[in-house]
Amino acid sequence: MTKQELDANMARLERVTRERMNAPWTQTQAPFKVIENVYCVGTNWVSAYLIDTPEGLILIDCMYREVLYQLVDNIRALGFDPHTIQHLLLTHGHFDHCGAVREIVEMSGCEVWIGQGDAFFFTERRDLIAFEDHVAPFRIDHFYDYEKPMEFGGMTIWPVHCPGHTPGTTCLFFDVEHEGKKLTLGIHGGLGTNGLSTLELTTNGLPLHLQSDYLNTLQVLKDRKVDVLIPSHAGHAVDYPFFEIAARDDGTGNGFIDPGAWKRMIESRIDMVKALIAKEKAEEAANKNN
Repeated sequence: MTKQELDANMARLERVTRERMNAPWTQTQAPFKVIENVYCVGTNWVSAYLIDTPEGLILIDCMYREVLYQLVDNIRALGFDPHTIQHLLLTHGHFDHCGAVREIVEMSGCEVWIGQGDAFFFTERRDLIAFEDHVAPFRIDHFYDYEKPMEFGGMTIWPVHCPGHTPGTTCLFFDVEHEGKKLTLGIHGGLGTNGLSTLELTTNGLPLHLQSDYLNTLQVLKDRKVDVLIPSHAGHAVDYPFFEIAARDDGTGNGFIDPGAWKRMIESRIDMVKALIAKEKAEEAANKNN
């Protein structure tokens, strides 16, 4: 990637993001039940998930400040009280997943969890949050321990470190009982390949090994058993039209059961990062020959 290409990509991303921020109603998505005690309460661009437990609500990601009203309305529309959120689990430290943390904490008093690798985003490198002027400072209560699961109200959630998109990106896996069977749900914390080129990593002062970390972790995770994919961005899923499935679901959640969806999504990202690496190697070779 050349400096000119990077500048063009960054300008495009900023334009699209500001359009979304300035017209948040264009991302409205009706909330829906995915499967037992798990609900989608996000927008049509970025996801947030609510898990109902006997000890209160767990929220996975909270999106960004401009769509906070949609998040709160979606939670209430499903019959839940956002004031009873006990834990907010963040998949990574970018604004579109953590931008409304401060407001959710002030509303509910919940505890905030994140991967330790992203902690410095909120201290000395707030610029890495992206659009950090839209993200109020907030406290972090816990870092994920990747050696053991979290236990919340009878719900066991396994965090898995998957660096690449950010240094602290985290996947979350948990089981539910559905029609007498145990099903595993999974969310990959950050699949965006934006920021992973050598030029972008160098420009952002991030370690170059994040590129290989991303690829290596995906290769390890691709064969993990996941019966129900809950994507952090619906657009990342491959042949798994998340919102269309929700629209035709009969209330059982059976339409979301697709044991191949996780692997298809992960493999598509492996192909993308391999293409990026190959392109960079070709460019490097061409430069040496000139």
